[in-house]
Amino acid sequence: MEEINIIEKLYQLLNIFNAEMKQCRDYGTGHLLYHSEVHLIMAIFNHKDANVSELAQALGITNGAVTQVADKLLEKGLIEKYKLKDDKRGTYFRLTEQGETVYYGHEKHHDDMQDEAMEYMESLDKDKAEVIITLVDKLIKKIPKT
Repeated sequence: MEEINIIEKLYQLLNIFNAEMKQCRDYGTGHLLYHSEVHLIMAIFNHKDANVSELAQALGITNGAVTQVADKLLEKGLIEKYKLKDDKRGTYFRLTEQGETVYYGHEKHHDDMQDEAMEYMESLDKDKAEVIITLVDKLIKKIPKT
């Protein structure tokens, strides 16, 4: 039964991704970073002048979680805190040079992981690619959202 084999392989892939997300990784700064730390760095890079609430919303986490992770990144010298002239109450973050190194290192890590899969998907005719996309979409709909 080839269908069962496909589902088993997808579960295997999910388990690998799950393990990957739990690993600390160095993206070129000498700091071992957790998934949550890297993703806050990514959000800060992608959402310029976003306050804590906006970063929390972008990441789907609480303001307190943003603050906790940000404190760790501040200690590591990967981000810095600042205030806007017209908003003295809000807290904002920007990447330091080392923080940008993490951002680009993480992007490269993702590119390296996806290159072969993207090359394969681009080689498929449209109908075969659509079958894969539909299967993945159906599985995503079944995964409980937290």
